[in-house]
Amino acid sequence: MSQVLRYPCEQCGAKLEFRPGTNALHCPYCGHDQEIGPGTATVEELDINAYLDRARLDAVLESDHAVHCNQCAAEFTLGANEEATRCPFCGSNVVVPTDAEKRIPPNAVLPFATDRRVAREKYKDWVTSRFWAPNDLKRLALAHAGLDGVYVPYWTYDSDTLTHYTGLRGENYWETETYTDSEGRTQTRQVMRTRWYPAAGTVHVHFDDVLVLGSDKLPPEYAQALNTWELGGLAPYQPQYLSGFQAARYDRDLATCWGTATEMMQPHIDTAIRQDIGGDQQQIHHKDTHYSDVTFKHVLLPIWSGAYRYRGRSWRFLVNGQTGEVRGEAPISFWKVLLAVLLGLIVVGGLIALLSQRESTSSGTVPNPTIESPALETWR
Repeated sequence: MSQVLRYPCEQCGAKLEFRPGTNALHCPYCGHDQEIGPGTATVEELDINAYLDRARLDAVLESDHAVHCNQCAAEFTLGANEEATRCPFCGSNVVVPTDAEKRIPPNAVLPFATDRRVAREKYKDWVTSRFWAPNDLKRLALAHAGLDGVYVPYWTYDSDTLTHYTGLRGENYWETETYTDSEGRTQTRQVMRTRWYPAAGTVHVHFDDVLVLGSDKLPPEYAQALNTWELGGLAPYQPQYLSGFQAARYDRDLATCWGTATEMMQPHIDTAIRQDIGGDQQQIHHKDTHYSDVTFKHVLLPIWSGAYRYRGRSWRFLVNGQTGEVRGEAPISFWKVLLAVLLGLIVVGGLIALLSQRESTSSGTVPNPTIESPALETWR
């Protein structure tokens, strides 16, 4: 992304924009569609060692031109002939050019499959489904919401792992135990015990496309929830896909995210170790993992990033540009919560009163009537 390119319409000369859900650039003025060329045949897996070697790194990096948001510090590159008007992450209008910097260029992109209209409908459905939100949220949120298409940087990692481990294998058995109950009687019961045996071995686990977010400008709880990507749709990177959109620059580099990826691999390695140990229970005391044939991709994934203002505060939401899945934050109505609490207290109070009445009825005694009998008086 060393330069900003322009893609003119073949019919009218206007600026073309990528059309979500297709493999074409679209002219918003005359309606002409122009197919994007096939590019390279496949998405290339890159050798991580070549990019972690600082002495060789400059040979594979490219300079890019980006803008910087003074509000949230996000940096993003622009699509073809685009001008920055506002930040796609926080909605701020204060964006300024920033210095060019050598960075690892993306080598794959997942094109937008949902357009702005569909994304707004998904957002509308999400807003109206917020049960605890204030009643006027729908009207205000829909009126003041901004929505920007942005490609977000991710890293994917492939790796073979070989892990040597030591631990214990537990085998359960049952034995009869004698005890004295609360009334002093002798009782017996079955108690599970475990015999532990030393265990050691080696497991091999292959990882494919471990996905790590390369930006810290997205709310991590929402970005992580959007990890329902179908990466089979990845296409070799071509700048035409960015026309009409923006692309965030990564601020978590290759080495940092590789460390995150190895942490994400550990639960899967532990599962393989436990399966290898066998038995009924397992303990892992030590493990040493070796990583080999490590490759990566720098990919751009599509997100509709939005924000709306409600009573002086900005609230953010994200729409997955491939699946339409929505994640975000919404205000909670104090009065709805208070009403729910009061109703809950009323229900609990009613149940307590009902139970108390039943206990009083069951434990109370009804006096027997006195019947005077002449025969009884005579006998006395």
